[in-house]
Amino acid sequence: MVKQGRYAGVSKQKRLRQLKQRHQAKEQRAIRPGAVGEFLQVRYHLTQAGQQRPVMRQTMQRFMSQWLANAQDLLDEDEQTTWSMTALTKQAMQQFNRQLPWQGYALLDQEMPRWTAFLTKEVPAVPLQERISLVEPLTVETWQDCLTEQLAVNTMLAMTHNNRQQLQQVQTDQIQSLQTSIQTANGVDWEKVAQLLGLTVTEPDPLTSTMMDNKTKQWLERLNKLTSAKFNADVE
Repeated sequence: MVKQGRYAGVSKQKRLRQLKQRHQAKEQRAIRPGAVGEFLQVRYHLTQAGQQRPVMRQTMQRFMSQWLANAQDLLDEDEQTTWSMTALTKQAMQQFNRQLPWQGYALLDQEMPRWTAFLTKEVPAVPLQERISLVEPLTVETWQDCLTEQLAVNTMLAMTHNNRQQLQQVQTDQIQSLQTSIQTANGVDWEKVAQLLGLTVTEPDPLTSTMMDNKTKQWLERLNKLTSAKFNADVE
């Protein structure tokens, strides 16, 4: 039997020490659960913002901020590290509802493949001691259903002027019928959406609200200048 000698023992101790150092370094790199939203917002800005035009960048930053706020609540309140991409996206869209002009939804539609790719890559990689898992991914079909449903709901909100009594009378099949009417084989019929919604943002019109900061006013003004034809070409 060949004796390994003292060098084998030293080598083993060195490997154990290196493994311990790597483990300690990994723990030191881990962030607090309460900082996940901010961490991902910064990552998104660093990796995506440079490729986006101003109106797209501002729209996605606001949507991302709301989405991450909802996700952060799951961590803070329930310590939940399993996130449903579909549920969180629906929730964020419901919170925006008519406060986001239809052009904002059109921009979301354009950016959705890149945005979901970012989440799929970056969220599980957040350096937490217990990593986050993404479930219920946003497929093309799932996203189209979420998007057209929200646009249909927004149309009903506009038609009823947010009258609660009338809203309660709206049937599911009416929403589904509207969804069908604004879809084409290639996606959303933005020309029809523009006809249905137009400048139907919340009342009072946020563009004239004294409570709104200048940056938000400028962003909404940029959005409202976009026409349905813009979404067949490059968005300015």
